[in-house]
Amino acid sequence: MSAEVVLGLDAVLTIDGAEIKNVKDLTVNLEKAEADASTRANNGWRATVGTLKDASIEFTVLNKNGDTSFGMLQGLWSSGTPCDVGISDAGGALTLTCEVMNFNVNQNLEEVVSADVTLKPTQSSSGGGMNVGSGTGP
Repeated sequence: MSAEVVLGLDAVLTIDGAEIKNVKDLTVNLEKAEADASTRANNGWRATVGTLKDASIEFTVLNKNGDTSFGMLQGLWSSGTPCDVGISDAGGALTLTCEVMNFNVNQNLEEVVSADVTLKPTQSSSGGGMNVGSGTGP
């Protein structure tokens, strides 16, 4: 019997084709800027149309022995090198070329050393944007 919900632990994050499993609490923020398209023909209602799209991908990565994800992401932040990012779950997939904009290291006394990472789309000829899947799995 299949589950009626999609669990976050079944989602997949890839960076430059490699699956990054050392991730927790990933959030994808998708927004559009707005333009006022109101006219007298709108019967007193304001009309709004979407313009430029914006996205950010935020997650926490742990600093684990033998795992290269932490160092790789820190290196991408330091160099400013764009990376191809893929996120998929049962609802579809998002593929974008991004830059690591934030890499904030947390060294809390009673926690594992980790980093809060933010990826945002950057200029590139690659990255397919939003690809909505059939909802059959990652």
